[in-house]
Amino acid sequence: MQPYEIRDPIHKRIAFDEFERKIIDHPFFQRLRFISQLSFLQTYVYPGAVHTRFMHGLGAMHVAGRLFGKVIEGTPNLVERFTPEEINGLRQRIRLAGLLHDIGHGPFSHECESIFPMRHALPMDWTWWSDTENRQAHHEDYSVLLLQTMAKEGALEMHLAQDVASLVHAGVKPSQGFETIASRCESLHPLMRQLISGEADADRMDYLLRDSYFCGVAYGAFDIDWLISSMSAQEKDGRFVLTLAENGVRAFEAFLLARYHMFDQVYFHKTKAGFIHYLEQAIATREVPLTIPTDPHVYADLHDGAVIEQLFAAARDPKQYWSHHIMARLPARRILRLQESVADDRQTLERIKSICEMNNIRWFTHSAGKELTSLGSDASHDVFVEKKVLAGSRIMPMMEYSDLLMKYNEKLKFVDVFVVREDVERFEKILKG
Repeated sequence: MQPYEIRDPIHKRIAFDEFERKIIDHPFFQRLRFISQLSFLQTYVYPGAVHTRFMHGLGAMHVAGRLFGKVIEGTPNLVERFTPEEINGLRQRIRLAGLLHDIGHGPFSHECESIFPMRHALPMDWTWWSDTENRQAHHEDYSVLLLQTMAKEGALEMHLAQDVASLVHAGVKPSQGFETIASRCESLHPLMRQLISGEADADRMDYLLRDSYFCGVAYGAFDIDWLISSMSAQEKDGRFVLTLAENGVRAFEAFLLARYHMFDQVYFHKTKAGFIHYLEQAIATREVPLTIPTDPHVYADLHDGAVIEQLFAAARDPKQYWSHHIMARLPARRILRLQESVADDRQTLERIKSICEMNNIRWFTHSAGKELTSLGSDASHDVFVEKKVLAGSRIMPMMEYSDLLMKYNEKLKFVDVFVVREDVERFEKILKG
């Protein structure tokens, strides 16, 4: 029995050990108490969505441990390749990866990533990396930076921090010690990473249930217990792959549909999209003097409250249009949601653009896209089904087994068209002729 546990509305009880408690107590993780999980959705759409990245990290740690126990420890011809001490070390790594996978999120989670610096500006140890492209940084890069900082300051051993980072970020290599262990099973690291960032991972399993619960919607519900119980690892073509028993396929399909519907109905909500644009404009026009620092400790001092205070200060002046409208809850009006794949909708978008530009009407668009699943297009995320046959069983790709996925995997891709509220009446009059 673990010496510590907390109550949780999703998983009921989340247990952790003394070492995990020290990581939970670290200021870098405690900071996530002040980073909302759903940013503007909490502020202006779902008032019950008061949950944080802190809560989600604890939940993902719990689910990651459950997945490890079922998929890795529950596979005899895989687990027998390692000593009990090695298994304990692997379990620790995957639980920490679940706990810390979002540690690098900035204020309002994803919403400030548009102003992140270039990745090479971050003071990182680049010997960890297999990917050294100098692109704009994203929150996973900051997660690695904070993990490296924790290791340099003694909160984590360096090799442990690198292994956790390699499970959190696809561009980071595992440590030499992990590679030595994994030499007995070359597919071990990809399989473990799939449980942290894959088609059926700890991150998604937690956030769908958690977001659905706190938003008060039913879209994100799925049977997590049945789904996990059906999962295992099987050897195929000399490597271990993630598999589901046939009786778990419907639970997996329900899981994918839950995510799809949450994106369509919650995560891509029109009010959130409109206010994200306003926040981006408030930052771009320097109404809000927000810059994203590269120093890990200065970055860790950034949280939602710091940006909210800047918005409050700017909003006191009505001339600070974007900040004033955010804090006064005066959103733009969504005129239409258009599907990019539909020719008539593309023509409609061009007509709206022409009307607005000819009549000096302020407008903007917000594009979003999400597929039901990336199965079949990303080999690193492939999931297989253990199908029973007369001679025993065979392993086949999920996309070949599931009729639902074969028929229903069109990409959700649309454009929301907005007009600022002061120009809506004029825009509607022009349309009426």
